[in-house]
Amino acid sequence: MSDKAKPAPSAFLAEHLARKGPEELDKLQATIDLGRQLLASGEVEQYAEGENPFELPPYPWEITEVQRNAPRRIFLGTVSDLATGTGHTVYFAAGIARDEDEFRRQLAAHIGHTFANGAGVKAGLVDFPLFKTFISPSLRQTLQKFDEGRNAPAGFFYLGQWHENRA
Repeated sequence: MSDKAKPAPSAFLAEHLARKGPEELDKLQATIDLGRQLLASGEVEQYAEGENPFELPPYPWEITEVQRNAPRRIFLGTVSDLATGTGHTVYFAAGIARDEDEFRRQLAAHIGHTFANGAGVKAGLVDFPLFKTFISPSLRQTLQKFDEGRNAPAGFFYLGQWHENRA
């Protein structure tokens, strides 16, 4: 491989590994050397497309195309994270999107794709769990205008979080 074809190192990962100490760097280098030997000897082959068990396939909503001609609506979403010992967190979101998939992608940017995938999502200002807890009457009026396309901004995303721990 020529110098021009070599991939650039990840500065973030390099700093992380350096902070773990020289022993960790030596272990990683030995692992990389062994991997190169296995590949060169033909003992192992590279993973085929979709075969790597460490790469999770994307959720369907992560790869759909936005329908540019679809009207923009307000979408609401909520998801709960309940873990023993760490408490209970509820996320509530509202945003402008053309479809549910686009809204889930927006949500994933804030709470991760696993929670975004598990969120309950509805289009419009419908009766929705925790709606009155997270949305004030004045914000509801603004969202109603946005949903009707009146003075809607190019982008809008609202995220509320409720966390309690009784441990």
